Amino acid sequence: METEKLKKILESLLFVSETPLSSKKAASFLKDATEGEIQDAFTSLKEEINRMERSFQVVEVAEGFQLVTRPEHHKWAKELYKIISKTRLSKASMEALAIIAYKQPVTRAEVEAIRGVEVSNLVQSLLEKKMVRILGRAETPGRPLLYGTTHEFLIHFGLKDLSDLPKVSEIQELAGDKPSPEFLKEMEGELRRRESKLGLGPASAEEPASDPQEPPPAPDIVTEKPS
Repeated sequence: METEKLKKILESLLFVSETPLSSKKAASFLKDATEGEIQDAFTSLKEEINRMERSFQVVEVAEGFQLVTRPEHHKWAKELYKIISKTRLSKASMEALAIIAYKQPVTRAEVEAIRGVEVSNLVQSLLEKKMVRILGRAETPGRPLLYGTTHEFLIHFGLKDLSDLPKVSEIQELAGDKPSPEFLKEMEGELRRRESKLGLGPASAEEPASDPQEPPPAPDIVTEKPS
């Protein structure tokens, strides 16, 4: 299929799609174009539209492409439609979600150890809102459930994938809440440890080589579909 024609078709699909559209999904019904051609056309379309500096833009979210308004125009869109998010999260839920996002796979007990309070209701709420999912069970006594984030989590926060996780403070700002100092200190430390292990940056000079208060490494996973 001619590239310009393909780009126009994809643009029309982005206008009507309520969720990010991946090249694989588009290729499932655009029989005259390969997945690679569609990916290239999406990338070209994204660059073309974003150069126009209009009120909307194409972004890559959750392994797909989506047409969205630019952040500086969100408040007017909300005024027009009186948007009330079904996934509005409380400060407590945001803190639990941030812990799961940065330490996944993680057990409920590990989340509670960091927050210092019981989180059963928070985790259940996050499951219902499809922000987190059950990954399996830990190979430890009692075989507790292990939790991680979902595809919907990526969409909700506009992330391409987990490597795009923002700083904890930025996650809190997206929810419109300020993090507690204790929580922010703990999670920023976790972020530094995560970046150091991934070779993304040096560990803080103030951080000791080993922290006796640091939760133990995530246990081995026994993959299992929840009943």
